[in-house]
Amino acid sequence: MDWKKIETDADIKELLKTYYGFHDSCIVSAQYASGTRVEVDGSMWFGGSHRLLMLFHSQWEPRYLELLFEDVRRFRLIGLQDNYLNEVFEAFIRFYDGILPYGHFAPSRVIVWSDNEFVSKSYNDGLQEPADTYVIAGSLKWRLADGPEGSALPPEEDALRAERGSSVRGEKE
Repeated sequence: MDWKKIETDADIKELLKTYYGFHDSCIVSAQYASGTRVEVDGSMWFGGSHRLLMLFHSQWEPRYLELLFEDVRRFRLIGLQDNYLNEVFEAFIRFYDGILPYGHFAPSRVIVWSDNEFVSKSYNDGLQEPADTYVIAGSLKWRLADGPEGSALPPEEDALRAERGSSVRGEKE
Protein backbone atom coordinates (compact mmCIF):
# COMPACT_ATOMS: atom_id res chain seq x y z
CA MET A 1 0.00 0.00 0.00
CA ASP A 2 1.23 3.52 -0.78
CA TRP A 3 2.06 6.04 1.92
CA LYS A 4 -0.68 8.57 2.74
CA LYS A 5 0.50 12.00 3.85
CA ILE A 6 -1.12 13.80 6.76
CA GLU A 7 -1.46 17.40 5.60
CA THR A 8 -4.90 18.45 6.85
CA ASP A 9 -7.28 17.81 9.72
CA ALA A 10 -9.34 15.70 7.29
CA ASP A 11 -6.27 13.48 6.76
CA ILE A 12 -5.97 13.05 10.52
CA LYS A 13 -9.64 12.07 10.75
CA GLU A 14 -9.18 9.51 7.96
CA LEU A 15 -6.25 7.89 9.79
CA LEU A 16 -8.10 7.80 13.10
CA LYS A 17 -11.20 6.34 11.43
CA THR A 18 -9.17 3.73 9.55
CA TYR A 19 -7.37 2.56 12.69
CA TYR A 20 -10.33 2.95 15.08
CA GLY A 21 -8.73 5.83 16.94
CA PHE A 22 -5.89 3.43 17.86
CA HIS A 23 -8.23 1.87 20.43
CA ASP A 24 -6.81 -1.36 21.89
CA SER A 25 -3.63 -1.07 19.86
CA CYS A 26 0.02 -1.35 20.79
CA ILE A 27 3.38 -0.22 19.50
CA VAL A 28 5.06 -3.35 18.13
CA SER A 29 8.34 -1.68 17.20
CA ALA A 30 10.04 1.63 16.49
CA GLN A 31 13.06 2.48 14.35
CA TYR A 32 14.85 5.84 14.51
CA ALA A 33 17.44 7.22 12.10
CA SER A 34 19.16 10.55 12.75
CA GLY A 35 20.67 10.90 9.29
CA THR A 36 24.04 11.72 10.86
CA ARG A 37 27.07 9.51 10.30
CA VAL A 38 30.87 9.46 10.31
CA GLU A 39 32.56 8.90 6.97
CA VAL A 40 35.61 6.66 6.40
CA ASP A 41 37.89 9.72 6.45
CA GLY A 42 36.53 10.68 9.89
CA SER A 43 34.40 13.58 8.72
CA MET A 44 30.94 13.96 10.23
CA TRP A 45 28.00 14.14 7.84
CA PHE A 46 25.07 16.15 9.25
CA GLY A 47 22.33 15.53 6.80
CA GLY A 48 19.09 13.94 6.16
CA SER A 49 15.84 13.92 7.99
CA HIS A 50 15.51 12.64 11.52
CA ARG A 51 12.98 9.86 10.93
CA LEU A 52 10.99 7.55 13.14
CA LEU A 53 9.01 4.55 11.92
CA MET A 54 6.50 3.11 14.36
CA LEU A 55 4.65 -0.17 13.77
CA PHE A 56 1.29 -0.70 15.47
CA HIS A 57 -1.08 -3.63 15.80
CA SER A 58 -4.67 -3.52 17.02
CA GLN A 59 -7.34 -5.85 18.32
CA TRP A 60 -9.82 -4.00 16.08
CA GLU A 61 -7.87 -4.05 12.78
CA PRO A 62 -6.16 -7.22 11.53
CA ARG A 63 -3.61 -5.26 9.47
CA TYR A 64 -0.59 -3.54 10.93
CA LEU A 65 -0.20 0.23 10.75
CA GLU A 66 3.06 2.00 9.96
CA LEU A 67 3.54 5.65 10.93
CA LEU A 68 6.54 7.39 9.38
CA PHE A 69 7.52 10.66 11.03
CA GLU A 70 10.06 12.88 9.29
CA ASP A 71 11.96 15.86 10.66
CA VAL A 72 11.46 14.44 14.17
CA ARG A 73 12.02 17.18 16.75
CA ARG A 74 11.27 15.24 19.92
CA PHE A 75 9.91 11.85 20.84
CA ARG A 76 9.42 9.80 23.94
CA LEU A 77 8.61 6.10 23.88
CA ILE A 78 7.34 4.69 27.14
CA GLY A 79 7.82 0.99 27.74
CA LEU A 80 7.22 -0.78 31.02
CA GLN A 81 5.68 1.26 33.83
CA ASP A 82 4.71 0.01 37.25
CA ASN A 83 0.96 -0.60 37.48
CA TYR A 84 0.32 0.54 33.88
CA LEU A 85 -0.12 -1.35 30.64
CA ASN A 86 1.57 -0.24 27.45
CA GLU A 87 -1.67 -0.53 25.51
CA VAL A 88 -2.88 2.44 23.50
CA PHE A 89 -6.50 3.22 24.31
CA GLU A 90 -6.76 6.28 22.09
CA ALA A 91 -4.41 8.35 19.96
CA PHE A 92 -4.22 12.09 19.81
CA ILE A 93 -3.00 13.65 16.53
CA ARG A 94 -2.94 17.38 15.94
CA PHE A 95 -1.08 20.16 14.16
CA TYR A 96 0.56 22.81 16.34
CA ASP A 97 2.06 26.17 15.47
CA GLY A 98 4.91 27.67 17.45
CA ILE A 99 5.28 25.10 20.26
CA LEU A 100 9.00 24.55 19.66
CA PRO A 101 11.66 27.03 20.69
CA TYR A 102 12.32 29.30 17.76
CA GLY A 103 15.53 28.58 15.91
CA HIS A 104 17.04 28.41 12.47
CA PHE A 105 15.89 24.85 11.85
CA ALA A 106 12.69 24.80 13.93
CA PRO A 107 9.58 24.51 11.78
CA SER A 108 6.75 26.81 12.80
CA ARG A 109 4.16 24.06 12.22
CA VAL A 110 4.56 20.53 13.55
CA ILE A 111 2.37 17.47 13.92
CA VAL A 112 2.04 15.67 17.24
CA TRP A 113 1.06 12.04 17.83
CA SER A 114 0.46 11.00 21.42
CA ASP A 115 -1.15 8.08 23.21
CA ASN A 116 -2.95 10.55 25.46
CA GLU A 117 -4.17 14.14 25.37
CA PHE A 118 -1.08 16.21 24.57
CA VAL A 119 -0.54 19.45 26.47
CA SER A 120 2.41 21.22 24.90
CA LYS A 121 3.49 23.00 28.09
CA SER A 122 3.81 19.73 30.02
CA TYR A 123 5.79 17.58 27.60
CA ASN A 124 8.92 17.99 29.69
CA ASP A 125 7.56 16.26 32.78
CA GLY A 126 10.61 14.13 33.56
CA LEU A 127 10.38 10.60 34.85
CA GLN A 128 6.93 10.70 36.42
CA GLU A 129 4.46 7.85 35.97
CA PRO A 130 2.14 7.41 34.31
CA ALA A 131 3.96 8.86 31.33
CA ASP A 132 2.78 9.28 27.76
CA THR A 133 4.41 8.32 24.50
CA TYR A 134 4.56 11.16 22.00
CA VAL A 135 6.22 12.27 18.78
CA ILE A 136 6.67 15.85 17.58
CA ALA A 137 7.68 16.00 13.92
CA GLY A 138 7.63 18.12 10.80
CA SER A 139 5.55 15.60 8.87
CA LEU A 140 3.72 12.29 9.14
CA LYS A 141 2.59 9.67 6.67
CA TRP A 142 1.01 6.26 7.17
CA ARG A 143 0.08 3.01 5.50
CA LEU A 144 -1.49 -0.32 6.38
CA ALA A 145 0.53 -3.53 6.07
CA ASP A 146 -0.48 -7.18 6.11
CA GLY A 147 2.23 -8.08 8.60
CA PRO A 148 5.35 -6.85 10.35
CA GLU A 149 7.64 -8.29 7.68
CA GLY A 150 9.45 -5.65 5.72
CA SER A 151 8.58 -2.88 8.15
CA ALA A 152 11.76 -0.85 7.89
CA LEU A 153 12.68 2.74 7.30
CA PRO A 154 12.48 3.39 3.56
CA PRO A 155 15.61 4.75 1.85
CA GLU A 156 16.17 8.42 2.42
CA GLU A 157 16.58 10.79 -0.51
CA ASP A 158 19.26 12.82 1.30
CA ALA A 159 21.41 9.71 1.72
CA LEU A 160 21.37 9.25 -2.04
CA ARG A 161 22.45 12.87 -2.53
CA ALA A 162 25.31 12.37 -0.05
CA GLU A 163 26.58 9.38 -1.98
CA ARG A 164 26.74 11.61 -5.06
CA GLY A 165 28.95 14.09 -3.14
CA SER A 166 26.59 16.90 -2.18
CA SER A 167 28.06 19.19 0.47
CA VAL A 168 26.16 19.46 3.73
CA ARG A 169 26.53 21.96 6.59
CA GLY A 170 29.14 20.73 9.08
CA GLU A 171 30.82 18.30 6.70
CA LYS A 172 34.61 18.52 6.43
CA GLU A 173 35.75 19.67 3.02
